[in-house]
Amino acid sequence: MNPTPQILSTLLRREWLQHKTGWLVIVTVPPLIGLLVLLAGQVTIDIDDEDRTIVFSQVPALALAVATVFGSGVLTLLLAWAATLIFAPTVVRRDVQDRSIEFWLSLPTGHAVSVTAPLLAHLLLFPLAALLVGMVAGVPLSLAVVARFVGLADWFSLPWGTLAAAWVAMTLRLALGLVLATLWLSPLIMLVEAASAWLKRWGIPAVVLGIAVVANVLEKVFGYPQVWELGRAIFTQAGRAFVAGHPGSGVAFGRGADPQAMLGALPAWALADAGRALQALAQPLLLLCLAISAACFALLVLRRQRG
Repeated sequence: MNPTPQILSTLLRREWLQHKTGWLVIVTVPPLIGLLVLLAGQVTIDIDDEDRTIVFSQVPALALAVATVFGSGVLTLLLAWAATLIFAPTVVRRDVQDRSIEFWLSLPTGHAVSVTAPLLAHLLLFPLAALLVGMVAGVPLSLAVVARFVGLADWFSLPWGTLAAAWVAMTLRLALGLVLATLWLSPLIMLVEAASAWLKRWGIPAVVLGIAVVANVLEKVFGYPQVWELGRAIFTQAGRAFVAGHPGSGVAFGRGADPQAMLGALPAWALADAGRALQALAQPLLLLCLAISAACFALLVLRRQRG
């Protein structure tokens, strides 16, 4: 029997035990922000040197509930994803620093699994779990918000069938966007991971400086701006992984549209937009991203073999 799945499960469980405190702190931030909003009652925004005050009691209950639920999910996802991108470079060399690599090397599995587990846990599994927690926490938080500023009866009278369908569609769309965005950004992520594994604390500065020097030399000296264009293309595709296109003319989106109609049209738009995001994978740029990522992953495995 292949022991790799069991070893991978053990390594993933280890990531949870080691990082659960920090992860739990991150996913509790959006609900705390929601509680602060409950205490504030209104928000003043400076737009064009004019103070515009948003009084929540004047906002419809449906809009408050949708903004609270989706805002909680998106904010939690962004916080989790940002945290993983910042701290992931330190994970790949953690076992070497604390000497626990000697134990993991004694397990009946290859180096690739021990490198895959922390990357999978930090770059995908934790942000996906944070998204789900944020979307779920947004529901009781919306109850508190609507009851505070509009009325408890208005929350119970919301179109919950439409809301539930929109909740599922938005959760799945954001989850797919996270996976695809991580895939598009994988060359940069894996390049930083490999550089950090080999150069330690100098890895990130070396990557930033190296890319800047190579890109500027090619553009200024030889007239080839392809490195900058490649970077822009990668970040563009990463953004389109979440929103691949604007709603079509037949969808009830736009200023002045009925909020419930917009909410009802959200699942159809999310499905169509997910299709556009998946279609964007069929281009040579993705093959280049995968090739760079595979080469950097091989460097990570090689670094781990050397201990």
